[in-house]
Amino acid sequence: MRGGAAGFTLLEMILGATVLALLAKTMISATTSVSHLTESGNLESRLQRDSDRALEQIMEDLRMSGFHTVNGRDYPHVFQNGQPDVTFSEFEHEPGPQSAQPGQSDFGAMCSIVLCAPSDLDDNGRPEIDVDRDGIPELDGNGDGIVSDDPADVMGIWDEQNHTISEQSRLVWSHEDIAYMVLQSPAGENELVRLVDNGDGGRKVLARSVERLTFETYQPGSATVSAGTVRVRIDFRATTESGHLFRTHSEALVRLRNNNG
Repeated sequence: MRGGAAGFTLLEMILGATVLALLAKTMISATTSVSHLTESGNLESRLQRDSDRALEQIMEDLRMSGFHTVNGRDYPHVFQNGQPDVTFSEFEHEPGPQSAQPGQSDFGAMCSIVLCAPSDLDDNGRPEIDVDRDGIPELDGNGDGIVSDDPADVMGIWDEQNHTISEQSRLVWSHEDIAYMVLQSPAGENELVRLVDNGDGGRKVLARSVERLTFETYQPGSATVSAGTVRVRIDFRATTESGHLFRTHSEALVRLRNNNG
């Protein structure tokens, strides 16, 4: 009786190699898919974090701000494509480039805004008010939880040269400007920045990959935004290393603290 032939036939070897090649291709495809999912997930998470952080900061500043005039300048000042009115000429800038096309939801003019917020000289989280209209606001300079305009509370922290008391609301407005705009970074990426006194008092990057920033205030005859409110929208647009385009946005409607100064 003849024993079985040792080893594999050529046909068996070809079939085995074909099966292994198919398995390898499947594994590579699966690994690539997982990698793309991970890459997209990381990008989405980063944009969501940026979106939440930026919108929270903008809303906080808007809530503290108001529609008022300080030193002949009307706040808030919203302007498009880096071209402010002459009274805010120092805020002229080149906005970050946009790639959205007509018909897409993130297509349109890039907006910026300049705010002037009430002061908080005693750092108690509340804006100062000149309640008794004597030209000196009630503060808590000694930290005892009681506001007054006694020397113990105001000495050394009240400086009327750098603040304006509104004749109507008696709120104390700081002469410090807070601006939001989208600028291109040295690396070529659009960044949403918060500038204090146009950068002299501080500059903070809140978000990257910003395609468009929009602020909308009340306009007579328009029902989009009611009086005393500002609508803000941030559109994001980013591409993964594998070429997948990811778009998202966040928006809010914010009522400002006071509407008459």
